[in-house]
Amino acid sequence: MFGTLVLGLVAGAAAPYAERHVKRALESAAMAQTPLDAAELRALSLAVCLVLAAVLAWFLAEGGAVPLTVGAVMGVFGPRLIERFRGGE
Repeated sequence: MFGTLVLGLVAGAAAPYAERHVKRALESAAMAQTPLDAAELRALSLAVCLVLAAVLAWFLAEGGAVPLTVGAVMGVFGPRLIERFRGGE
């Protein structure tokens, strides 16, 4: 369960860095004519990262959707909360 939580945390934290790769993959798949706005691209990259984390959790026999989701939420919002508590706005 803890391993799945950590995988979700990593997936949520890695999603902003995966946006560029997801966009490049979509453009090479002949979807350049269908542009995605920033929110859709962020959501898609998070979904791709979560699917990869779920597959990895399945291989490690550490299943569980709830810890994966909680970890992803922590990974997405954790850096923002840390920055806010440090005093940066």
